[in-house]
Amino acid sequence: MRSTGTRLRVSEQVHYARMGDQIILVDMRSGRYLGLDEVGAAVWTLIEQRMTRGAIVDRVHADYDVPRDVLERDVDRLLDDLLQRRLIEYATADPGR
Repeated sequence: MRSTGTRLRVSEQVHYARMGDQIILVDMRSGRYLGLDEVGAAVWTLIEQRMTRGAIVDRVHADYDVPRDVLERDVDRLLDDLLQRRLIEYATADPGR
């Protein structure tokens, strides 16, 4: 993850559904599915709110008993994976996007 202060958002090509504590993502471009566990779902919910990487780490750290350095590494891996798969993207200045 490059920047702690850049807002993230869900790609327009992603549909998703909550199933208990998990979220199932569908990339409508490729038809591929991805499941997020409870913590991944918490991160996804914060991405929906266009939070920054730093704010995501702060909020998840407040809710889960995990060392901050471990959490930062895990959040960065998830965000990098979601960015690489084009399931999320950096938010633009245009609030309508």
